[in-house]
Parts: sequence; structure tokens; C-alpha cells
Amino acid sequence: MAQTGKTRKPPKKSKSVLKRQRQNAKRRVHNASALAALHTEINKFNALLQGKELEKSRAFMGALISRVAHLSSKGILKKGTASRKISRLNRRFNEFFAAKAR
Repeated sequence: MAQTGKTRKPPKKSKSVLKRQRQNAKRRVHNASALAALHTEINKFNALLQGKELEKSRAFMGALISRVAHLSSKGILKKGTASRKISRLNRRFNEFFAAKAR
């Protein structure tokens, strides 16, 4: 049933709730930035693969896998997501250069 005539005030927020909101906002910005940087690096890796640059892409892949593992350890990526990304990067690398070896 709808209330008639009276409007309710929102409940007051305690100091701890306000602090938690500030912390969450900072973390959200930091995590979004880290994920955006990861996506940029993945795009660079794909460009190296398209350019058929074996040695550069191999070195870059090592750094990229390290970055994904780091984000996973910090909780920015979930463990399964990180594992899946690493697996797909390895598979993509191997597919590109298995054809080159033939």
C-alpha cells in the first residue's frame, strides 16, 4: 500500500559507511584502469602476432602472462578468468606459429 501524505527521510549514514564508499570508489577507478591497460596490451600482442614477429611476440607474451597473473593475485581478475586468458593467449601464439613452422 502506498503511504499517504508523509515522505520518509533517507537514513543517516555513519562515518564508516561514508569511508567505505570513498574507498570503493577509489578501488573501482584503479581496477578499471588496470583492466583497460591489460586490454591494450592484449591488443598490442595481437598486432605483433598479425605482423608475424616471432621473437617480439614471444617476449611480449611472457610479460603479458606475468601481468595477468599479477592482476589475479591482487584480486582484480578472478583466478579462473586469469587462467582462461593465459590459456587463450598461449593457444593463439601456438596456432600462429605452428603454421609458420610448417
